[in-house]
Order: sequence, then C-alpha cells, then structure tokens
Amino acid sequence: MNSFKGLMKKEWLIGKNALLWLLVVQGGLVFISFLASRYFEVAGLFYMCTWLIMSMQPLIMVSLIFGCLNSDGKTQLWIYNPQSSAILLGSKLLTSILFQMVSIIFSSCLIFVASTIPVSYFQADFQVENKLGIMGLLKIDAFMLTVSILIAVFLLFLWVVYHALARVHSIKHLRWLFVSVLCLGMIILRNAIVNTAFYQKLDEIWLIPAMSGSSMNMSEFKLELYLEGGGNISLLTSGLDVIGFVLLFLAACWLLDRKIEV
Repeated sequence: MNSFKGLMKKEWLIGKNALLWLLVVQGGLVFISFLASRYFEVAGLFYMCTWLIMSMQPLIMVSLIFGCLNSDGKTQLWIYNPQSSAILLGSKLLTSILFQMVSIIFSSCLIFVASTIPVSYFQADFQVENKLGIMGLLKIDAFMLTVSILIAVFLLFLWVVYHALARVHSIKHLRWLFVSVLCLGMIILRNAIVNTAFYQKLDEIWLIPAMSGSSMNMSEFKLELYLEGGGNISLLTSGLDVIGFVLLFLAACWLLDRKIEV
C-alpha cells in the first residue's frame, strides 16, 4: 500500500503541471471566445466553445496517462521497477482519473457560468432553449468521466500490446499494423455482440432512466446543438462492459509483467 501511495504521489508530481496548463488553456479558450463573441456580436461562438471543451474531455485523460507512460518508458521503469505491473498501471490510471475529474468539474463550472450570462449581452436575437441545470451537468460529468476511463483503458491495452510485440523481431517494424488490425477487430467484435438478439434481451434487464435531452438553438444561424440521452440504461449490460474493460486492464498488466521493453 505504501508503494502504491508513493507511485500515486510520483504521478501527481509528474502530471500536476500538465493538468494546470490544460485548465489554463480551457479557461483561456473560453475567455477568447467570450471576447470574440462580444466583438463580432456572435453569441453562438461563446456558448459552443464551452460545450466543445466538454466534448473533448476524454482526450485530456488520454494525453495525461500517455504522458506518464512515455515518461517511464524513457527510463525503462517497466524492466527495473520491482513493483507489480498492476500497481504501476493502476497508479497511473487512478491518478489520471483524479486529474480527469478535476478537468471535467472545471469545464462544468465554465458551462454553468456561461449559462448565467444574458444572451442579449452578445446579440439581441440569439436564443438558448432548455438550459441544463446542475443535475443535468452532473449527469453529463458522470457520462464524460465514464467515457474517458473506458477509452483510456482500451488505449492503454493497445499501448502495452504495441510494445509487447517488440519482442517479436520479425514484425517489430509492423507493430502499428498489427495493433491497428487488433483495434478494428475488437470494435467490430463488440458491435457484433451488441447487435445479437441475446444481448438485446440482456439490455432490457435492470433498467434505470438515462439523461433526458436538452438543446441549444441558435436562431440567427439556424444551428442547433442537441444533447440526447433519453431511454434507459441496463445495469446488467453496463456491468458486463465494466467486466470486459477490467479484463483488458488485467491483460495489459499480464503483458507488462513479462518485462517488455518500451
């Protein structure tokens, strides 16, 4: 446990500056869009920028976790560190999740503050309909965090596979092709399973209501931004998805335990 805390602290020290800069960039982009919307009298630019930042949140977690991986790769930590790969990868994943939570909450605060600014401040004929409340933002936060974690685990697995293939000298220079085929194959297989009748029946068990839809209508430019959740989410199939990604993480740990060179 002490070693895990030590690795968490190390990852925090490595990634905190990157997180700070990402938050500054997000705030800076919103502020620039605010000034641009005010100057050009185009309110849609400001409001869409805040939502664009939220939609790009998964990229932040991916960039943070791969930054930590590449940092350790330069020192060959995987070979010389006595800790298990589960502790090494787990500390990076958990730290990245904490960083991602901070970033998502910060982005939500930007959206909330933006929603309090009267649209008439930018242009008189601009309309925003069905604004999200705090609960709506929290649901979006949870959704974006979940998506970020799933993408990060999937790409983490592919990253480990890519470096594990370096042990096979005959295909060392074609690793990118094998990983690309593996990625595409896993996506196709998952979609095929989801579309089976058996999975569809499982998807109707233990349902909970999902987020309701909301919209942003930009009347002057006839442009609409619509966030639609609706329907229900099955706890059973969601649980199966979680198990699948846990297995991917364990597979990545198993490959890393073989002391691959990065």
